[in-house]
Amino acid sequence: MSDTFKSTDSHPSDAKIHRPNPTPKTPRITERQPNREIFEAALAIGLTPLQAKLVGQRLQPSDLPPGILADEVRKLVFPKLQYLQHPKELKNADTAARLIADAVESNGQIVLATDYDTDGVTSAWVASHALIDYFGVPAHRLEHVISERREGYGITDEVVDRILAIEAPIDLVISADQGSSDEARIQRLANQGIPVCVTDHHQIPLEGTPASAICTVNPQQPGCQYDQTVAGCFVIFLVMTQVRQELIRRGRIPKDSPSLKSLTSNVALGTVADSVSLKSLNNRAVVLSGLADINGLNQPAWQALRQMHDNQGQAFNAEYLGFQVATRINAASRVSDVTTAFKFLNATSLAEASRHLKQLDEDNLERRQQQEIMLAQARQQAEQLYHEAKFTLCIQMQGNAGIQGIIASRIGDAFGLPTIAMTDLQDGYLAGSGRGIVPDIDLREAFQWMAEQHSGLFESMGGHKGAAGCMIAIEKYAVFSELFEEAIRCQLKGQAPIPTLDTDGTLTDAQLTPALIQELSQLEPYGREWPKPIFQGTFTLIESRCVGQTQTHLAVKLQGESGAVFSGIYFHAKSSADTPDPFQPPQKVLCVYQPDLNTFHGRTRLQLKIVTLQPG
Repeated sequence: MSDTFKSTDSHPSDAKIHRPNPTPKTPRITERQPNREIFEAALAIGLTPLQAKLVGQRLQPSDLPPGILADEVRKLVFPKLQYLQHPKELKNADTAARLIADAVESNGQIVLATDYDTDGVTSAWVASHALIDYFGVPAHRLEHVISERREGYGITDEVVDRILAIEAPIDLVISADQGSSDEARIQRLANQGIPVCVTDHHQIPLEGTPASAICTVNPQQPGCQYDQTVAGCFVIFLVMTQVRQELIRRGRIPKDSPSLKSLTSNVALGTVADSVSLKSLNNRAVVLSGLADINGLNQPAWQALRQMHDNQGQAFNAEYLGFQVATRINAASRVSDVTTAFKFLNATSLAEASRHLKQLDEDNLERRQQQEIMLAQARQQAEQLYHEAKFTLCIQMQGNAGIQGIIASRIGDAFGLPTIAMTDLQDGYLAGSGRGIVPDIDLREAFQWMAEQHSGLFESMGGHKGAAGCMIAIEKYAVFSELFEEAIRCQLKGQAPIPTLDTDGTLTDAQLTPALIQELSQLEPYGREWPKPIFQGTFTLIESRCVGQTQTHLAVKLQGESGAVFSGIYFHAKSSADTPDPFQPPQKVLCVYQPDLNTFHGRTRLQLKIVTLQPG
């Protein structure tokens, strides 16, 4: 057993602990402290004092490559595609490019095997458009095999069966956003003479890259010097840029053939949806480039989105991609048919895109309805399991397995603990999705340790440090829960997690105007490790009322120290409509919030999107 997971016997077992009032811990609010060197460098490149402070609160000099600090800060804050790390640093990318170029010049089928989430669907889009639109592969030579969420993560046996059922000869299978942990299934294909080129970004299993694949491109593999934070769609995008160079070298396409820049729209979508680091220059550059293309409305999908969901007239940003577009795309695989999402992104007319978007909207509504039912189950269990010395929550539910990741996130956020939500598949197995919630938790490492402690615990597993999925036999649920608690307890060295909410400090009432939003937007894109600014302040709560279909949100009026009154919205303030209102105006409150814009009857005003309210 590694030192990371040494047992902490001093911790009492969960069974011996009883708490009559299982109330989640109140988040500890702390202010991020800016790095002085970064702050000065940010001022030197022309940022405002507030912007420089925000950059200094997100960066350390060690996050940047050697060089003149101000220049490196400028590149990160205002990224361009020309700053991207060169694809040649991506191990095996050139080998994959030659293999794919060979397939392009051949006559057999090219199979794209991709995951079912937004990263996987956008990976399929990027690869297919590169092959057809840029490299001249006839559409009939491409086969799309997108995994089904209900079958589990990765290249499953069901995916292999679908590939083997293809009657035409197959030149190459290209995986994207999956494959690194799928040696057994890749071997099935190899035994039938079907070569597989893996492109992926998930962690490599202990046994190494899949031996039966003819090539594996994954920045996580040993010996690769490329940025390990990039998403699966970014990896296949980089590979396709190398395919372009290889085809130019062979004379297959002209030297002045267009670059693949226009494909960054959906690389941006997949990158944001997969919650990879936006402190990475590579990710920031591709997201910013993609957003420019998206807001140019160059594709029917984005035209339909603007027509049907105009974002109150504001430009689409990374937050909108993550919370509005990706949720709709993921809803297709959760409650309906994942190919709807793929068809939406590939639509060739506004009418076609609008038709598919309408279906995605309906799927998303169905997902939300199912989610509320499952969330009630999960919250009831969490309240029974929770106590102050608890390290994790492991929930078992009935319902749609496609929704459990959302449940894990919501319950984990509510209780401040790493959470696994598992759904009974009604076939003797449980499918689970986990969220790390607590900083520095590594779920994938925890799963690996659990597998070492109990042989055969997992039927399958995969994912990232902060988000991972698995499948287990239902009779192993109890041992799984115990091992998960132990793994996280050891990672945290026996110190039960206390939820912490980091803010960017306070603002004056005079700063809370719509102009503030423009100032903050210049530091876009925001996301993981480059969080959207949140501030704290003491206000007088002068009005509070329940709103929304579920009556669990609060619309509030907050009075600042100057007497100015601000509107705020506090989503999911109550666990249910029957929960007593947590505040009684007038009352002093400590508010943590994100400044936002709200347009109503043609008038745009500042609105505070509340993260938490605590008695002042």
